[in-house]
Amino acid sequence: MNAAHAAGRRWTLADLIDFETVLTGVDEATLEHDRLIFNRDIRPALPAGDERGRRRAGLRAWLAYRRETDTLETGRLWRHGLGLIRLALLIGMGVAGFALMIGLCASANPGVHVILFLGVTLGLPWLMFMLVLIAGLLGGRSSVLLAGWAGRVLAIATRSHSADQRQRLRALRERLTDTAAPRRALRAALARTLQIGAVGFNTGLVLAFAGSLLVFDVRFYWEATPQTSGLVASATQIVAAPWRGVWPAAVPSTTQIENSRARFVDGRRRVPDVPASTAAWWRFLLMALLVWGLLPRLLLVLAYAAIERRALSRLDFQSPRHRSLWRALTRIERGAVAAPAADSALVLDVGGSGLSVASIRGFLLRALRVNPHAHARIGVLDEADEAAADEALAVGPDHVVLVAEDWGLSPRQAAALHARVRRGVGAQTPVTWLIFARDERGPGAPDAAHLQRWTRFIDGLRDPATEIVAYDPGL
Repeated sequence: MNAAHAAGRRWTLADLIDFETVLTGVDEATLEHDRLIFNRDIRPALPAGDERGRRRAGLRAWLAYRRETDTLETGRLWRHGLGLIRLALLIGMGVAGFALMIGLCASANPGVHVILFLGVTLGLPWLMFMLVLIAGLLGGRSSVLLAGWAGRVLAIATRSHSADQRQRLRALRERLTDTAAPRRALRAALARTLQIGAVGFNTGLVLAFAGSLLVFDVRFYWEATPQTSGLVASATQIVAAPWRGVWPAAVPSTTQIENSRARFVDGRRRVPDVPASTAAWWRFLLMALLVWGLLPRLLLVLAYAAIERRALSRLDFQSPRHRSLWRALTRIERGAVAAPAADSALVLDVGGSGLSVASIRGFLLRALRVNPHAHARIGVLDEADEAAADEALAVGPDHVVLVAEDWGLSPRQAAALHARVRRGVGAQTPVTWLIFARDERGPGAPDAAHLQRWTRFIDGLRDPATEIVAYDPGL
């Protein structure tokens, strides 16, 4: 496996689907083996600096390794299923647009009403787009709808209807919509799919309109009351603004517009047969279909693709299950050969437990790969100690280790303390909360229930550069 290459690849929705699929099936035995591979092949290839980027790259490389050892089909099937849906929409909507245009032009007796033509081919589709957009912005069930849509795509792709398969798909689609970035990516993928259908619809309109001009004797007219006749000329100038300077012949003049106006004579509608007016109108309508119909849809397809990529680039993998996986992969095993410590660490004794740095020095060197070089007390009722801690933070340590007793979690105070540390060292400096239990023989392993509460609290901070470690006196 080329870990460096895998770590440098961008995440896609198919990657995320495969990742969540793998994550539902990993157990401690699997992670024990993967931990060795991670520390041997993946960790050395990770970029330095930003912990968020390291986590994204590390988990992407781990996924590449799991793809080599397991048979992962879900992501590939997602791509195929989504591709089939988009192709069906492109063709189906193209046929619908073609049929609509043929219906307008082939049965044009006495002619094609210009206002009706624009309303049906451009006005109504854009009105539907705006209504869907507003409903998406105001609707409170977007996550449910996105989960249902993702589930249908996966169901089409897998072609399986077993109860076990449905249960797995239900769990997977819920995982894909429980955080903001995947939801934005799925929403953009859905919107892009709908716009591909709109591209097909407008392509069908353009092709059918061009064909109708070659096959049928199509005339164009309009009608209005005397009070509103001036609106047609004004609206035509506004619609033709994008191409007026490029193709003036595709902009009907005031005379041509007036000459194509229908009038009632002896109770019957009379459509003028003026070749110059007809030519001006078909050029105008063709450009309107291209500029206001097809081109914006193509731009929206590209825009939604960019939104999807941007959303996936902001995946932070800070949900509890992702942090738990990262914690398991990066943990140092008992008996592992310790690499040279690269960072010097500031050790902060939270609450003044009196823990000696010497008693945990070996653990810090072996488990965290940091060398404690400074020590201070923090969160105590002593102004001198608090000032000394702030000064130590202002120096800019490579790593900060907050040592706290397992029973001493006060979420409000701990959150305030964490924010204080972050203000002192910045967002990129690694911060590790080291949780221990007091023992007669010295610091010991924390209580499992207390550690679980601490872990939920630290994960809730959603800080990529903050981690929690349980003290292990045997390491």
